[in-house]
This record gives sequence, structure tokens and C-alpha cells, in this order.
Amino acid sequence: MIFPTFGFALFFLCVFVGFWYVFRRHRDRRLFLTAASYLFYAMWDWRFCFLLLASTSVNYGFGLLLGSNKDYRWRKLFMILSACLNLLILGFFKYYNFFAEELNALFSLSRHGGEGFLFPVLSVIMPVGISFYTFKAMSYVFDVYLCKIPPCRSFLDLALYISFFPQVASGPIVHAVDFLPQIEGVCASGLEPGSKPIEFSRSSALLVSGLLKKLVCANFLSTLFVDPVLADPASFSAIENFLAAIGYSVVIYTDFSGYSDLAIAVALLLGFHTPANFNRPYISFSVTDFWRRWHISFSSWLRNYLYFSFGGSRFGLVRTLFALFFTMTLAGLWHGAALTFLVWGMMQGLALVLERITNSGNTKSSVLWKSSLQITATFLFTTVGWMVFRASTFQAVYTWALSLTNFSVPITLISPLVLCLIAVGLLMHAIPSWVRQRSMDIWIAIPLPLKGILLGLFMVLLSSLSMSAVAPFIYFQF
Repeated sequence: MIFPTFGFALFFLCVFVGFWYVFRRHRDRRLFLTAASYLFYAMWDWRFCFLLLASTSVNYGFGLLLGSNKDYRWRKLFMILSACLNLLILGFFKYYNFFAEELNALFSLSRHGGEGFLFPVLSVIMPVGISFYTFKAMSYVFDVYLCKIPPCRSFLDLALYISFFPQVASGPIVHAVDFLPQIEGVCASGLEPGSKPIEFSRSSALLVSGLLKKLVCANFLSTLFVDPVLADPASFSAIENFLAAIGYSVVIYTDFSGYSDLAIAVALLLGFHTPANFNRPYISFSVTDFWRRWHISFSSWLRNYLYFSFGGSRFGLVRTLFALFFTMTLAGLWHGAALTFLVWGMMQGLALVLERITNSGNTKSSVLWKSSLQITATFLFTTVGWMVFRASTFQAVYTWALSLTNFSVPITLISPLVLCLIAVGLLMHAIPSWVRQRSMDIWIAIPLPLKGILLGLFMVLLSSLSMSAVAPFIYFQF
């Protein structure tokens, strides 16, 4: 069940009414929201719920162990054990078959085709969202270890945090320190005089933004142009291959940021505040700046828990460069068991290293043409990186690159609609912050009945324009 569907709308309506108007006690609301989250997750595959519960139980136990021990050595041991266990579970489902096949091929070559031990290749179904909720669980243990939050005494609260349905399938990866302290206040909302009302204006604006990004921009652009061209780049012209790469940059942004907008909006309708996950990433003036703006919840997780654990910038330049490169290499591997993901991560890490050496990652030129050149260069590097990220093999990347020389092939797929969608996906990054804020102020000022009518008209128009089927979000595969 994905967000922009009638099934989810009906599910969320039941959750919304039950949470705010049926259940009136704190514990009942916690229990109801946790049960709804598990029901949402079970709709993918009910068997996954047992793994989700096991992950919650294990990390709950490690949190209590960290809270009950003051000795640094024991606390560090428990933290390391929890990290290893979480990564072992994640690694089995995401990477076992990949490494088994690679090792089997390596052993076969070393034996020159002779018989010997082979790792069994298993039929393992990767649970939806396992990367996201595993990182959330690890965030909880790390935050307790770093004394950012006390250990969670309520198993129900931790279960709600890890399974919270707007975030369980594809993030954002909200840190425990940001989510857990909200539970008490949210579950008490509406029960005491003067409690904070639902932020309908902001959540509705995010819903509109997310639906437009996903159902209009991402779906139409990928279906009509990007997917057909990149499926067989040799059959299309150089211009179409170039625009398909630009188009995929637009698609992955509008698809993932659209999902984030919807997730943040749904959480906000239930009273939970989620930090922004994107901040106009394609106007970044460096790769360093890009990773401050792209998938912010993930990049901040990498910075706070991985980069700093490698030493960060505290132990000299060489240690810093090592931390940058290997953090991004592991970030690439986090996305999946494929060499293309690994190389994509290494590309990002190498770019960050070069920017740190040249001290260019934090310096934006004050001259307009120079800053425009920085933004263009960063965007082109990001676009090439997305081609590696998207490809299943390096042969596919090579075929696409070679097709950039197809100047004699006629143009067949470029249309005004395709060009318009690409332009809209890029130009939305250029809207100044003050324009966005002013637009939100105007939306807030509109009376609620009129706002409801406008939203209804928007939904009718969107349903008539959008495709009959909604493609899964790109990041669901991770």
C-alpha cells in the first residue's frame, strides 16, 4: 500500500479518526498508533512484522543495558554489539546472496572450475524498509550511548518510533532524539485545554506538493521519456540520451522528495513534527553542499553516527579524508548489493575528498557567473552519478555514455510535455525562500471551508490527469 492511492486514503482516514476522536487516553493512543503501523506494514507481507518486532525488542534491550551501566567499557561493548547485530540482520537480507555469488565465483576461478565448498544461494525476500527502520533502531541505541536521550522505559514508545507507518517504508530516517520526546505531548494533544491544534495548513500544502511531484512530474516523465530511453539508449539520439539523464535527475528528486513531503504531511496530521528531508539540492554549489540538501535525514545520520565515529575532522586532514571517503563508500553500499552502488558511493566520497583538499566545498563565489558555473558543474556531476546509481551493470553505463555520440539518430521521443516537466522539475529549485514563505502565509490566511473546496477541486483535477496506476516510489527498493 503506497501513499497516493485510495486504499491508503481510507486507511489513514480510519487512523486519523481513531487517534483523535475515538481513543482518549495516552496509552490507548500509543497502542492504537503502533497497531495501525504494524497493520500498515503487514499489508506488504505479514511475515515482515516479526522481523520488525525482533529488531525493536533487541534494541530496546540494548538501550536498557546502556542506561543501567555507567562504566565506559561496558557501555561501549553494548553499543558495538548492538551495531553488529543490527548490521548482521540488515546484511543478511540485503547482501548475503550478493556476497555468496561473488565468493562462489572467486572460489571457482581459484580452483579452475573444480569442485569444492560453495555458499548456498538462498531465496530471501528483502523486507520493505529494512534499511530505514534498522537505521532508526541504531539511532536510538547511539543516542542513548551518547547521552542525548535517556533509555526508553516504555517498549510501546520504542515500537511506535521504529514502526511509525509514515516513515517505515522509505523514511525519512528521523532520529530517536527528535521523535521519542514528542510522543508524550502528541498523545496528550486535544485532551487538555489550550493544547495545540492540528497544523492543517502546512500539512495540506505538503500533501499537494508531494502529490504533484509524484503523480505528475515523476510518473509522467519516467513513463513517457526517461525509462524508454534509458532502457535502450543505443536506439535514441545523443540529445535524447542527454535529456534522459537530466530527466532522471528530475525524476529521482520529485519521486523521493514527493514521498518525503507526503510522509511529513501524514505525520504532521497526527501531531508529529519531522525535519525537512530536502532543501533544493540542485542549486548546490558543491558536492559537499549537495549532501547538506539531499536526503537530509540520511546524510545527517551518516555525519552524526558514522563520519564522527571515524574521527570526523578532529584528528588532522588525513583522518578527515579517510572518514569522508569511507563514509560515502558505505553510504553507497547501504543502497544495495551491487557494484554500481559501491562505485557511486566512492564517486561521492572522492568528490568530497577533493573539495576538502582544495577547500572548495564550503566556498560559493560571490560573482554570479562563477557561482552559476559551480552549480552547473555540481549538477552535471550529480547527474552522471545518478546514471551509475540507476544502472544494474557497468555495461549499461557504458552503453549510455557511448550513446551520447548518436548525433545521426533522429529524435523521436522529445515532446513539449517532456521538456516542460524537466523545466518544472529544475525551476522549482530556483524559487526563493521568501516566495515559498509568502505563499504559505497566503494559504494559511484562506478560510478553512474555502481551503477544503480548493483541495477537493485539486483532487478531482489530479485524478483526471494522473495515470491509472501509481508506480512504486524509487526508494522502496532500499
